[in-house]
Amino acid sequence: MARTFAAFGRNDLRGAGRDTLLVGMCLAPLVWIAAVRFGTPPVTRMLAEDLRFDLVPYHPLIVVGFLLLTTPIVIGGVAALLVLDERDAGTLTAIRVAPVSLGAYIAYRSVTAVGITLIYVLGTVSASGLFRLSLLPTLIPIGVLTGLSALAIALTILAMAKNKVEGLAAIRALGIVVAGLPLLPSFIDSPWSMAFGLLPTYWPAQAFLAVSDGTPWWPYLVGGLVYHLLTLWPLYRRFSRTAW
Repeated sequence: MARTFAAFGRNDLRGAGRDTLLVGMCLAPLVWIAAVRFGTPPVTRMLAEDLRFDLVPYHPLIVVGFLLLTTPIVIGGVAALLVLDERDAGTLTAIRVAPVSLGAYIAYRSVTAVGITLIYVLGTVSASGLFRLSLLPTLIPIGVLTGLSALAIALTILAMAKNKVEGLAAIRALGIVVAGLPLLPSFIDSPWSMAFGLLPTYWPAQAFLAVSDGTPWWPYLVGGLVYHLLTLWPLYRRFSRTAW
């Protein structure tokens, strides 16, 4: 399995390195980190001095909106585009007659999507300057949960798109949904806000906000794990039927 993963990894590095779009998507979080780290403090001071508005309580929402929720759409989108490229190139068809199974291929994609998302979450949130580093250990399970969201997003894109052009359109459409709507429950004082739990990114977002507020966050972690287990399997089954 390790050799299989290494071979897939080398192929990804060659393919992604030649595609400026994928490289740009992977580097986009650097821009967001800079905007949050260097833009939030002066805006906070300006609002406090000019409008007497305290933006500090909303700093966790800024981190969630600009960093936590954008990470799964980027990683999930890149993973989906790589699969679409391989489908167009006939790589997935070749797997049918190769010693490597489709299950091993999906396992590789799943592990890398979750792992890279975890690294992005730890790196971007730590570098934002708006998160207490003493709470950093709690970011590990939240990052893993965010990685599962990235995997769900990737499989959803693959269910919607037949080629790379359609994949890009799906990324744009899903980006608005999964990176924007999970912020709304913070402004809705109603049990109906749980309806946003139908979105995969709702769960890591709420877990992060609970950590920032000092309230119990593990229910969102457990609920998110159950949600993803229930949704990832049918998405995988659909992909396995249409992969060729």
